[in-house]
Amino acid sequence: MTRALILALVALTVLSACNRGPGKQRLWGQRMVFDGQVFRSKASGDKADRAQFAVQVNDAGKSLAGAREAARHRANEYCIRQFGRSDHTLATDLDTEDALLPLVNGDLVVRGECAGW
Repeated sequence: MTRALILALVALTVLSACNRGPGKQRLWGQRMVFDGQVFRSKASGDKADRAQFAVQVNDAGKSLAGAREAARHRANEYCIRQFGRSDHTLATDLDTEDALLPLVNGDLVVRGECAGW
């Protein structure tokens, strides 16, 4: 029984790396592509008020149009995970001119608030 369990775990580990191209796929599916570019992004919420959040899109200079869409996507995803809805308001209008976007060390950083329940 133990031997079969160990063999099954080893087989799962070996097979989990199959069909992963270099930098093009994640373990559970394709990476999101915005304007032909892949962006790393993260959303972090305020522990005291989950509705308040910040989104950071790394290396936004690759494509500002793509970085805008990546930020919108991450904000939607954050609000859906927290409240089950994608309704949110961003402090910065992402459709503004490129020069007015809040870039910090080459990263697009925007704050927002989920609409809540």
